Amino acid sequence: MKPELLVQKVVEAGSCLSFEAFKLLQQLPEEEVERILSQLSGEVIITPEAISKLLTLNVEEKEKPPASRPVRIVRVLRDVTGQSNCRGEVKDFVNLFQDRFQKIGAMLRSRPRLNSATPLSGLLRMEPGEEVKVIGMVTEKRETQKGLVIELEDLTGRALVWVFKNELLSAAREVIPDEVIGVVGKLSERSGRLPYINASEILWPELPQVEWKGPEEPIYAVFISDLHIGSQMFLEEIFNKFLSWLKGEGKMREVAERVRYVFIAGDLVDGIGIYPKQERELLIPDIFKQYEYAAELLSRIPEHITVIISPGNHDAVRSAEPQPAIPREVAGKLYDLGYQMVGNPCLLEVEGIKILMYHGRSFDDLASILGMDRHKPVGMMETLLRRRHLSPFYGGKTALAPENLDYMVIDEVPNVLHCGHLHVFGCDTKRGTILINSGTFQGMTAYMRKQGIEPTPGYVPVVNLQTGETKVMHFA
Repeated sequence: MKPELLVQKVVEAGSCLSFEAFKLLQQLPEEEVERILSQLSGEVIITPEAISKLLTLNVEEKEKPPASRPVRIVRVLRDVTGQSNCRGEVKDFVNLFQDRFQKIGAMLRSRPRLNSATPLSGLLRMEPGEEVKVIGMVTEKRETQKGLVIELEDLTGRALVWVFKNELLSAAREVIPDEVIGVVGKLSERSGRLPYINASEILWPELPQVEWKGPEEPIYAVFISDLHIGSQMFLEEIFNKFLSWLKGEGKMREVAERVRYVFIAGDLVDGIGIYPKQERELLIPDIFKQYEYAAELLSRIPEHITVIISPGNHDAVRSAEPQPAIPREVAGKLYDLGYQMVGNPCLLEVEGIKILMYHGRSFDDLASILGMDRHKPVGMMETLLRRRHLSPFYGGKTALAPENLDYMVIDEVPNVLHCGHLHVFGCDTKRGTILINSGTFQGMTAYMRKQGIEPTPGYVPVVNLQTGETKVMHFA
């Protein structure tokens, strides 16, 4: 339903909607919206939970719909689309980092070793030799001949952390500027204006165990990214094999027949002017026509499958993260197809399963700061999950928009973390969370060759939302 018509109907019903409820109602037919609004008449604020409950009741009351036309609801739990209010002022950056500190600080404080953490200003009232536990944001890290020094800051003050022990140095070298960590150690004699701590432990928020509570029937979701439509290196033949499989052609037809979702984690098109001399490698040098052709290809996906698309750094949205959804002005035909356009990152819920989609631009920073291997995407994803933040380093290749809320914080642990960007397939499970980097449908470009990147195109992970079992299809 068109937004303006939906607003009119909500006003007529005398109710208000949360943003998530508004997005949910937009996906429904007009007559279904009218039914729901009439049943919720009198409610001051209509919530997504109330809508979902009525949808469930409605499906149970009616004759079961044909298998090819199931009712599929995608709940958007977090997305900057339509919520961006930053102006780039100093106060916006202050709000951003304070929100990050408070959210991740609360996660750290929930750990038994840090539940009695002292504010950094409180160290000034403590005696040397006392055991201290603190939580702070890393403002600087430097190595010396004796060890490594980390400067921490919280809302009350600053302190220095010294790491001398050989067994702790390897962990300390993994510390990233601007992330929030916990430190356990002993307070030392002050040397200068700041108190300092001899560290014995460095702690991150870490990833808790996650339960999998999927639907009662086998329903499959497909995860892809980095199509780069418009590039001369777009592997259209391989992509067409994938589309044919979705239609039930070829191997594992029983799985294809149960696919109900396709998630695309960014770089749907190749874009314009993204990397040096890109124009030499473009087959379609017009951004609007790139999206038109993308819509033409994706329209071949069977209609009973819900398609969810988020942007990447090659798409026609702002480069700063979090990115809003690809706008209708450039990708109108994708909207006309009824596809759900969401931001990057975004947290979604389908069939009771939480899916966090993030394109993965911050992997570039992990490679440069920590020297991580771009050909091992799962290791990079684990690093972000440990820190409970999708882009912990500020000032690198990943531009961050100073929103009042830090949308990059992983405050809700997902069942699936789906990334792309690296053009290298990887899949594993960590404490119940499935980690997917879905590879690409683009061959090697001159830029990749220069960077030493070996793409692995054509790999498509397919997750059974009932059990969490993951199958990997390879189209070549």
